[in-house]
Amino acid sequence: MHRLIPLTSVAWLVVALAGVDVFAGGFQLNEHGARSMAQAGAFCARASDPSALFFNPAGLSFQRGTTIMAGATFIAPRYIFYGPINLTRNDEWEMKRQVFFPPNIYVTNTWNDGLLKGLGVGIGLVTPYGLGTKWDDEWIGKSITRQVDLQTYYIMPTVSYAVNDALAIGVGANLVLSRVMLSRAVTTFDPSMSLELDGTGKPAFSWNAGILVHPLENLSLGFTYRARTDVDFDGTADFHPPASLASLFPGGDVRTSIAMPATWFAGVAWTPTENLQVEFDVQGIGWSAYDKLTIDFVNDATVNPTVKQSDAVMPKNYKDAFIFRFGAEYAIPLLGITVRGGYFYDLNPVPDEHLEPILPDANRHGLCIGFGMNVLPNVTLDFAYNDLLFQERTTTKTTYPDGVALDGTYRGNAQLVGVDITYRF
Repeated sequence: MHRLIPLTSVAWLVVALAGVDVFAGGFQLNEHGARSMAQAGAFCARASDPSALFFNPAGLSFQRGTTIMAGATFIAPRYIFYGPINLTRNDEWEMKRQVFFPPNIYVTNTWNDGLLKGLGVGIGLVTPYGLGTKWDDEWIGKSITRQVDLQTYYIMPTVSYAVNDALAIGVGANLVLSRVMLSRAVTTFDPSMSLELDGTGKPAFSWNAGILVHPLENLSLGFTYRARTDVDFDGTADFHPPASLASLFPGGDVRTSIAMPATWFAGVAWTPTENLQVEFDVQGIGWSAYDKLTIDFVNDATVNPTVKQSDAVMPKNYKDAFIFRFGAEYAIPLLGITVRGGYFYDLNPVPDEHLEPILPDANRHGLCIGFGMNVLPNVTLDFAYNDLLFQERTTTKTTYPDGVALDGTYRGNAQLVGVDITYRF
């Protein structure tokens, strides 16, 4: 009996520590500017505001002067689980409602004349991975998860250069800071235990690069690549055991190493009339890098035979995924307003046997609208709204060995509102 606790607990501890990748399947955040967000994230081939630091750093060279842009995206997800089928039940369990607001901040400068003409520099802060889930303390899946929260921050110093009026290249660095929290029940024993974990990622580094080409006056092509980021996590686990089990499950320090997958955007933008721009992008995410997770207890059975907590390897076997994006904006100069809209289709990377309530995932449709307006001669306000619809997904494959054993159906959606203010000097 005692051996069951370390296997299940460690498996979910691994997920918590590696929440960056888990959440990127279900909550990969590409909403890093209200203008791009209103166009379904189809922005790589234009990248014409400071969010170019995320979407395509080469776009910085075709902007003008010094710009500060800051805002946030307010995200309200909702999930319902029906089941568990493997226990011949079809009860309804609703995730607790939460609202998240990841920020975005950019400061950029582009020289438009003189010896430095075409040179752009900038620094930005975005949160590409994050959010979390919170279920009732006594819900049917409490031994899998009660709550998970993840925060990641990318600090991105960037430089770009326009070779000529038709070609620019850009490169940037990524300093990644992160932390994660997990809580869940351990119900193998009576009385049960409650596992809690706090983990902090060591500062990690990677790079990104992009190219932007204008082969015709009304046509632009863009490509950007963000490299894989390897992150080492240190955390502390506390099983909150009863006195009779305290010596067997002391918790303590834990470690793991994970990889945030490489991503890329490729896009084409067309300006059929002076005031209308349309763009189509494809985004790829190399989730096949996320094939397994390994957890290391500093105080485990190999170094201390009196304890039962042990290192573990948990297979994930995610697959590469793609997001298809289409967006458009139409300027109304007389009113100082630009209206925007878009649609995206997001393919999830999670196999049925690994579908989990820590962050359930499914293919998603995104319907997007928004507008921008000049509130002052040098100040712009941008607003976006996204309705994110998750396709209903049922799995009967989670009862594999070492799996979560929670077959059932997931339904979900999310409402997103983005706001940004841009000041141009």
